Amino acid sequence: MSFADKVFNLLKWDISKFIIVPLLVLLLLIILINEVIMPIYTRHGQAVEVPDVVNITYESARTLLDRSDLVIVEQAKKFDSKYRAGVVMSQNPQAFSKVKKGRRIYVLVSKGEPLLEVPRLIGLSERNAVFEINKSKLELRSVRYEHSNQFHNGVVMRQSITEGLEVKVGQQIDIVISLGRFPDRFIVPDVIGRSLRDARRVIQQYGLSVGRIRYRTETELLPETVLEQSLESGKEVSQGSVIDLIVSELE
Repeated sequence: MSFADKVFNLLKWDISKFIIVPLLVLLLLIILINEVIMPIYTRHGQAVEVPDVVNITYESARTLLDRSDLVIVEQAKKFDSKYRAGVVMSQNPQAFSKVKKGRRIYVLVSKGEPLLEVPRLIGLSERNAVFEINKSKLELRSVRYEHSNQFHNGVVMRQSITEGLEVKVGQQIDIVISLGRFPDRFIVPDVIGRSLRDARRVIQQYGLSVGRIRYRTETELLPETVLEQSLESGKEVSQGSVIDLIVSELE
């Protein structure tokens, strides 16, 4: 190789070295800026810890998140017997996670115990009214019978809770069944041998009232079976007359 060739190769290496090395340095600098310096700079003073807002009211959660420069968003409301109405049941992002200021925090808020709408019972037969009460998850507390010139015999004429109201599951309700028009004569029914509950219903249906109830030991009959009645069956009496009963009880 001639001297000229040696000089040319040496110059070529020096030129490449001056080009490649700065390029490598520049590349490393870009990577350092993008992956380390910029993320640190961007997050500096902006990352905050998300407070725990579960089990507190929505308004309290709003105040707490406002202090951390976070925005509360009510994602949905849901019935839940474990949480009082208005209390936060869950949050997203989760408590104690790191987020940027201004981040939206989505919360699920309790509507309290499940509520149900009271159905219209007036005008229904007693059987259909009881079916509607059970279907609506209400509890029938009592049934009374009264004469009425407005409602036909055997239909509900009054209900203790107005239709359309929202109440809790298992709410007790009373109904009044029409006995039809007031009769000209009131006849004492025969309730001996009936259960006390059945006897009450029959006596009311006849426009009369149950009076004093006494108990007598009777081992051969079911408890609360009617043994005697104070007014003789078939007797004509005035409206609202009182019938006293003697019923069985176990020793």
